[in-house]
Amino acid sequence: MTEDTRGTGRRRRRSTKISERLEAARRRNLDQLAEQRRREQEVEGALAEFVEAGEAIAAAERTAEEKINAFQRKIDGVRADLRSVTAASHDRQAQAALRIHEIGGRTVEQVSDLLEIGSVKETRRVLAAARAEHDSAEARSVRF
Repeated sequence: MTEDTRGTGRRRRRSTKISERLEAARRRNLDQLAEQRRREQEVEGALAEFVEAGEAIAAAERTAEEKINAFQRKIDGVRADLRSVTAASHDRQAQAALRIHEIGGRTVEQVSDLLEIGSVKETRRVLAAARAEHDSAEARSVRF
């Protein structure tokens, strides 16, 4: 029984060509890893930029909403003022139409034509509102 003693004591040396190929593969691997790290850093930077831009958009939208709400409150106030002014003016118009109808002896149709109210139905509504307001005002003055 003879034993082979050639591989037991020392490691066999690689050839220069294999060593060069191995070294080139290691360099390529290191280059690929470096490129991968560079890309990951680029992606991280892009993600941070995306989030920052999203925060800027949200802040701009909040500011715009605050301004819009302030303007909406002003608009609502102007509309409320308009309703108050026009309500009083509509009441005056209705009272004037009622005087034309009752004192002037005009028919509902004639009042509608004269004042260009639009329809006899609308004229009747205006006259009824004026009568109701007139009756209400008389009732208040009698109580006092």
